[in-house]
Amino acid sequence: MTGNEKDYTAVLLEDVNSNMKAFWEVLSGVKERGDATFEQVGLMTEKIDGIEIRLDSIEGQQTETNKRLDSIEGQQTETNKRLDSIEFKLDDLMKEVSSIKEEIKVLKTALSSKADKEKLEILEFKIVRIERHLKLA
Repeated sequence: MTGNEKDYTAVLLEDVNSNMKAFWEVLSGVKERGDATFEQVGLMTEKIDGIEIRLDSIEGQQTETNKRLDSIEGQQTETNKRLDSIEFKLDDLMKEVSSIKEEIKVLKTALSSKADKEKLEILEFKIVRIERHLKLA
């Protein structure tokens, strides 16, 4: 090989070596970025696993809460039935008290001239107390 060819080959070799060095540096940077990316993916996977565990826990709590709400709804239904029954009984009692009051009025008119007025007034007083008690309830 001639001197010129040797020089030309040396320059080419130097250029190729320089390009290869730059290529390896770029490739090294890409590898570092890839490693960092895989590390971030690992962290994200851990976080997702933690979120899934928390979601499972929340779902369990929600199931328990739903069971409790169902139980409360059942109790509320039973309470409503009992209140309706009590209300019905109170209505009947109020009707009975009204009926007794009417009878007392009739008796009072009939007994206005007789001596047993005190007993009648006592009965009236008892009815008034019952009515007050029922209105408070």
